[in-house]
Amino acid sequence: MKIRTRLLLSLLPILVGSVTLFSLLLAYTWRKEITRASKTQLQSALTNHSELTFYTLPPHSPAVASLPPRPHITSVYKTPDGQKKLITAYTPVLNTDGTVASWSAVDLKIDSKFDKSLFLILLSALLIILIMTSALYLIAGKISDSVQKLNNSALAIAAGQYNESIQVSGPKEIADLANTLNTMGECLNENINRLRENSLLRERMYGEYECAMLLQHLMLQKNIDDCRSDAISIKSITLFSDEPRGLLLDFPKPDKPHLFHIHLAEAAEKGLEGTYQLLTQYKFSKQSQTHTSVILDRTASTLQSKGPNAPLIWSLSERKFLDASENTPVNSGDFFFLFNQGLLKFYKNQQTIAELLAKVLKVFAIDGLETTAAMLQKELTFATKRKELEEDIHLLSFQVLG
Repeated sequence: MKIRTRLLLSLLPILVGSVTLFSLLLAYTWRKEITRASKTQLQSALTNHSELTFYTLPPHSPAVASLPPRPHITSVYKTPDGQKKLITAYTPVLNTDGTVASWSAVDLKIDSKFDKSLFLILLSALLIILIMTSALYLIAGKISDSVQKLNNSALAIAAGQYNESIQVSGPKEIADLANTLNTMGECLNENINRLRENSLLRERMYGEYECAMLLQHLMLQKNIDDCRSDAISIKSITLFSDEPRGLLLDFPKPDKPHLFHIHLAEAAEKGLEGTYQLLTQYKFSKQSQTHTSVILDRTASTLQSKGPNAPLIWSLSERKFLDASENTPVNSGDFFFLFNQGLLKFYKNQQTIAELLAKVLKVFAIDGLETTAAMLQKELTFATKRKELEEDIHLLSFQVLG
């Protein structure tokens, strides 16, 4: 049911009832006033014997037989034919002995005055009802139109038209509701735009992350898989953070066949841009001082290293790490390890890293590189579960083959 119909059905009965009650009270009051004025006029006529026409009744007439011997004015009554309303005044004519000789009577018609009064009252009541009904219909229509506009605007907002401004004229409450809907639309538009921007940013970050991971695979694992050497075997242990830092492993071709070269370079910045810069700059400057260089001399059975990260060398026969020197002797089956700055920051210093490696190597080094790398992977994974990674962890495990 529409709001206009609801207002009319709820307010019209109250309106009609109120006007009807008021009209009845007014008619009753007016009737009393007319009756009182008529009686006053009859009383004056009885006193002055003027203005009205008197007639005489015998003392035994039915109309006066029961009246006491004094002036009397009747209430309003209808004539026997029912077409007139009268008020009659009676006054006795007394004999010398005080008995009633006859009665003088006079009639006063009140039909026309009362009918006119009642007609005016009913006409006024009808006009009031019509005027108030029309006004109520117009007011209800105006409210209904405003509410319909708000409904259409709410549907427009639900359809995604957040920039549409709602202009509604009406009561203050309707205008306040329209302003509230406008504010809601602006807030929704702003929030949707922010979500879109965040979504695009996440897509961009995710795309950059995927690209960085692809470059990392090309610079590290792919080079390890492509390495075909009978001098060493290699295993890579990698744990990635939310912001990867590129690490490049390269095996340059040596001038002498008995030498095996290893280069390790780390990106200066995190993310895709840093990884890309590392890849491009390394091609032009493979001998940078920021790179770690390791040379295995197979003839002399020595290991040379240069750069910021000296390798940790494990002697399989002595079951301990060897002191790194310019030419550290190594034998078949020995291990050496290279790692990035992320692992160093995670464990704070190189000594802690050496203790972790030694705990695993003392038990599993005899079983070969595969088993040793698997156990080191488990140790690092367990350690990172207790502490969040700030940077990637890369641990490169090498075993001398002979």
